[in-house]
Amino acid sequence: MEQLLTLAWQYRAGLVPNEELPIAAAHLLVAGLDSPALRELAGLSRSDSNAELFPVVLGEFGTALPDQDITECCVLHHVADRLVAGAMTPSQVAAEVWRRLFAGWTEAERDFVDAVGYEYHVDLIAAERPEAFRVWEKALRSAAERLCRTPFPTW
Repeated sequence: MEQLLTLAWQYRAGLVPNEELPIAAAHLLVAGLDSPALRELAGLSRSDSNAELFPVVLGEFGTALPDQDITECCVLHHVADRLVAGAMTPSQVAAEVWRRLFAGWTEAERDFVDAVGYEYHVDLIAAERPEAFRVWEKALRSAAERLCRTPFPTW
């Protein structure tokens, strides 16, 4: 079920396009989830992908697409997890956070966004003031670790 919820927020956040839903549905079937709409979605081709079918799949499992606030919180947790895991650089995190508008933040989420900064020019600071960059990077990693210790959003 966790994989389905992850797919739901990733789809809502635009990280999974419509044409990827059939393969994602097939992965859910392989993982052991099963429902009529999920089987139907998994059987579609990428070009035949039916975005209206995905909410039906979610409904068959007693859930729905998350609202925008929950989706953005999930994205924030995901970005923090990727930074802590070393899958994203601080510059990539800053770009992702600045690209999105976050609402409904928890205190840990606000701390993380505050650590990223709102007008921090990462590449310029890294090149011209490396010590300032290291201080910022340390604060960002610390905030990401705190956020990773909080529960992932649910809906």
